[in-house]
Amino acid sequence: MGFKLKALVVVSSGVVLGVCTYAAYRTWKKRQYSADDEGFEDVSKLEESLEKKVLVLGLEGSGKSTLVSQIVKEVGQKSITSNTVYKPTEGFNVTSLSDGGSPTVNIWEIGGKESVRRYWPKFFQDTDILVFVVDASNNSNQSVVVSEIKSLLGDARLASVPILVLANKQDMIGALNAEQISNVLDLKSIPSRSHQVKVLETQTRPETNEIHQTVLEVRKVLLKLSSHM
Repeated sequence: MGFKLKALVVVSSGVVLGVCTYAAYRTWKKRQYSADDEGFEDVSKLEESLEKKVLVLGLEGSGKSTLVSQIVKEVGQKSITSNTVYKPTEGFNVTSLSDGGSPTVNIWEIGGKESVRRYWPKFFQDTDILVFVVDASNNSNQSVVVSEIKSLLGDARLASVPILVLANKQDMIGALNAEQISNVLDLKSIPSRSHQVKVLETQTRPETNEIHQTVLEVRKVLLKLSSHM
């Protein structure tokens, strides 16, 4: 199965610059599609058929960067080492994942600092799948996580978007499991007609070269969801 890393955009000099870069990226992609189809197909329809956008959010320290980096790694690739350190994302990162058959999945990971979270809505447009990463071992910020989840659910731009909640850091002592995270976030109260919600437990095994099975499962779910949209 030929998973591949297609592109990487890193913006760490300010979120405002990141938002501008995002807008420029969207404009460039639409122009590219427009040039490719020579005016015979609607650009929005062409874009929808070729690419899906996954938005990855979560508080700072939830493990988003590590998860995303491992999700897009090729199976068997040995470039993840025990001393690899992933710095918190200040702006946003964009990586792409494809298995050669499904639409390309563009993964947008946005920084989780309090000063950055107010810019999250700037990235909601055209989101196909929302991934929210939770540090399941940190009980001190649960109220903030709940507040952010409720805010996301209340935004019309994310209406009907499937939500994948990742109860991360399962390797840490005291980490809440998927059922407990679901209860803490009151996810069962979300109407199924509004959002399809799935909670998965994840861990990234930073001490080994291997990608944990839970991360491979997230990759599988993302590709499956994108292929059925």
